[in-house]
Amino acid sequence: MKRTGKLICIILAAVLCVVCACGCGMIAGEKTAAAATTITSGEDEVVPEETQAAAPEQSAAPEPAATATPEPTQQAVTEIKQLQPKSDKFMQPKSLEGIDPLNDKVIALTFDDGPNPVKTPELLDILEENDVVATFFVVGNLVEQFPDVVKRAYEDGNEIATHSYTHPEAAEWKGLSVEGQLAQYTQANDAIEAATGLRTLFDRPPGGNTPEEKAEQIGREQILWSVDPEDWKYKDADTVYEHVMNGWNGGVVQDGAVVLSHEIYQSTVDAYGRIIPELKEKGYKFVTISQMMQIAEIRGGELTYLFRSAPTAKAAAESE
Repeated sequence: MKRTGKLICIILAAVLCVVCACGCGMIAGEKTAAAATTITSGEDEVVPEETQAAAPEQSAAPEPAATATPEPTQQAVTEIKQLQPKSDKFMQPKSLEGIDPLNDKVIALTFDDGPNPVKTPELLDILEENDVVATFFVVGNLVEQFPDVVKRAYEDGNEIATHSYTHPEAAEWKGLSVEGQLAQYTQANDAIEAATGLRTLFDRPPGGNTPEEKAEQIGREQILWSVDPEDWKYKDADTVYEHVMNGWNGGVVQDGAVVLSHEIYQSTVDAYGRIIPELKEKGYKFVTISQMMQIAEIRGGELTYLFRSAPTAKAAAESE
């Protein structure tokens, strides 16, 4: 019995030692785990020193290198005498940015006898909707009546030029002296400057009647045309459309053509509502007269769009 009791005591003592050892190990483990845990109190975060030391310093992500935006290339205006503004009071010739002068098919639409307070804005809407430009040869006394129409045409990116001040009949214009014709252009330019703040670089004589000798004495380029659909005569939208698209009176729409029309007729405005989108579909780019002059010079040919008796840029330069 005594031996049995002693054995039981020994066993109990051994079990008690094992239990104590396990308990100490668990407590130590909890303390170690707690030491490795971040303790949060309100907005402040406390990180044990060991964790702080072990945490690698976060390096900022490198900023991507800025990509340089290439400057848009722009074709400089060539040294054409007629396109050199005499002062900052004159309109600048249009650049050839976005035009390939050697490979693009180009056409210049020109409109005479305006501005008209109703029809010209309608035509400007058509140009704007199709993202194309034209050249307007305006009559000075009408510019004085409707300056806002001319201002809008210019601000829309179109080109403005003179078509005399009172638009004399062709025979009367032809009979005017050089001084008389120049006075008409000067008065028209005064009206254009009042409307737009700037003067124009070139003119179109009424009826296209200016002999070469007079044109050279005037000293300003006299712009004629290569296609005349005679919209002033027929005043029918379908006829004007046919004459422009299929040729008329020896004039055919082609690369480098300058088309004469008149913005004062509703039939003309209606016709160009059809003509412009169709010419775009055929691959034409629409340019102003100053752009056409530059393109003709770059291509190395004579400025054939001047036609009839107006001087070419080459002839004008050689006459100096």
